[in-house]
Amino acid sequence: MNINERLEKLRNLMRERNIDAYIVPTSDPHQSEYLSDYYRTREFISGFTGSAGTALITMDEALLWTDSRYFLQAAKELKHSEYKLMKMGVEGVPNLIEYLDENIGEFGKIAFDGENFSVKAYKDLSESMGARILISDVDYISQIWTDRPGLRKDKAWLMEDKYAGESISEKLLRLRNIMADNGYDYTFIGSPEDICYFLNIRGNDIDYNPVLLSYSLISKDEAYLCIDEEKIPGEVRDYLEDNGVKLYAYESIFKLLNNIPGKNRIFLDPERTNVAIYDSINSNVKVSLGTNITTDMKAIKTDVEIENIKKAYIKDGIALTKFFAWLEVGAKTGNLNELLASKKLQDLRKEDESYIEDSFETIAGYRENAAIVHYAPQATGSKTIKNEGMILVDSGAHYKEGTTDITRTVALGRLTDQEKTDYTLVLKSFLSLFLARFKDKINGQRLDAIAKYPLWHAGKDFFHGTGHGVGFVLTVHEGPQRISERDDSEFVENMTTSIEPGLYIENSHGIRIENEAYVKRAMENEFGKFNQFESLTYVPIDIRPIKTEMLNRDEIDWLNEYNKTCFEKLSPYLEGAELEYLKESCKAI
Repeated sequence: MNINERLEKLRNLMRERNIDAYIVPTSDPHQSEYLSDYYRTREFISGFTGSAGTALITMDEALLWTDSRYFLQAAKELKHSEYKLMKMGVEGVPNLIEYLDENIGEFGKIAFDGENFSVKAYKDLSESMGARILISDVDYISQIWTDRPGLRKDKAWLMEDKYAGESISEKLLRLRNIMADNGYDYTFIGSPEDICYFLNIRGNDIDYNPVLLSYSLISKDEAYLCIDEEKIPGEVRDYLEDNGVKLYAYESIFKLLNNIPGKNRIFLDPERTNVAIYDSINSNVKVSLGTNITTDMKAIKTDVEIENIKKAYIKDGIALTKFFAWLEVGAKTGNLNELLASKKLQDLRKEDESYIEDSFETIAGYRENAAIVHYAPQATGSKTIKNEGMILVDSGAHYKEGTTDITRTVALGRLTDQEKTDYTLVLKSFLSLFLARFKDKINGQRLDAIAKYPLWHAGKDFFHGTGHGVGFVLTVHEGPQRISERDDSEFVENMTTSIEPGLYIENSHGIRIENEAYVKRAMENEFGKFNQFESLTYVPIDIRPIKTEMLNRDEIDWLNEYNKTCFEKLSPYLEGAELEYLKESCKAI
């Protein structure tokens, strides 16, 4: 059944209830960043395989909204269907809400599956739709997707206290104290990474995120986990029950919420709670909205987590050094391409016994492909790597000791003067945050400006975030902290973040340098508390593309000391040609 046939079946169902428009977001009941195959509903109905986008089907049109990362990919994948590509952020292209407002009649019916639609998205939509009727109990995809993949049944496993540094009971005590301070009788948690964090469990329900699809409800006296109980082996069940956590079937969350007595107050996150969940709460229960309490808790890592993350980055550094040594030799043969390179890097990471899985799909862009910010090589069309130009490799992994995320852009041969200039500008942007000292609780917007100054001074910029929080064997993109021009989250001690400025020249080259760092106290005096970033990542930064005359003394000293430390930390685990490659990479400039 091709895409147009699927659309015809869906429209037949729409006619039965006089539905004027049907929305299919990229989502699951938990608003996860990555989706299991079962919840790839937008991909099923549109044929577009990118990680972000929304499909809208009316009786006359089919439209797909996505952002600039996927314009080329979407145009190619939608080519043989009736879908029209709506390029988000392009002048003159209406967004979804604007389109509905312009094209759906005053009392038109707009439908969607409320289990895959967040409360925040619903509120944003309803505030703009006037007298139009929103129907949130319509799941047409399940009716036409006859060969739909099943949900995974892999077993859960325990994150031992020696890795997490804090027990369930300690986390529950902190959580309940925060609830009491704010007058909350209950808190609902719909995000799997938050649930796995505070219960010290992990799973395999979603690629790249070792989490379990589940719901949790916490009261002053009880803690409930709603999950497919087939996934909970005996030792995990015993551990949870010993810590006062009661297990229920996944669907039981609706009844548990419905049974909350009136006049109690429940706290939930509207971005991580779906409409069906919200509607199951009785109207006489008071609802407070905000970011999950556990999201703020897990953003500040324990000292034990920090020390374990450092160990994970040594493992990662060994794999990446071996990889780049292999890549430079292979580039001279003309037998390598981007996809082979990304697979080799995964194989090298797998050599460590604590490796769990990659933390996201590897970005390996050679030459002009590196200018595509979220480029991932495919089986067809993967570019051959040669001993010239630059390659950008953005990758990461989950180890038992922690999660990694690192980007290196390396020279494989002759570079243009412009490539060297651009590389040095990105390096200066990267170094600006590692050289900075900043007030405690500074927000991400101010840090973003510090990082971008060298590029702005040269009249250049990049259009993705400068940094994001990184989870501890959870999600590689973790809030609430972000280094971004629109972010007001506060950075405090032991928060982790990526630092990843870049520069992208279409059809020419792309550059990004990324380390993960944590916030460390630098000093405290009569003016307040001052912090700095300390690197968790240790992989040499390529010195060959640098225009040394563009760097100041502090920048040169930091870089030389960093690469020297990389050699000290990684050299005991390498030998032969790989050790020689590391030694050459860590030379002072």
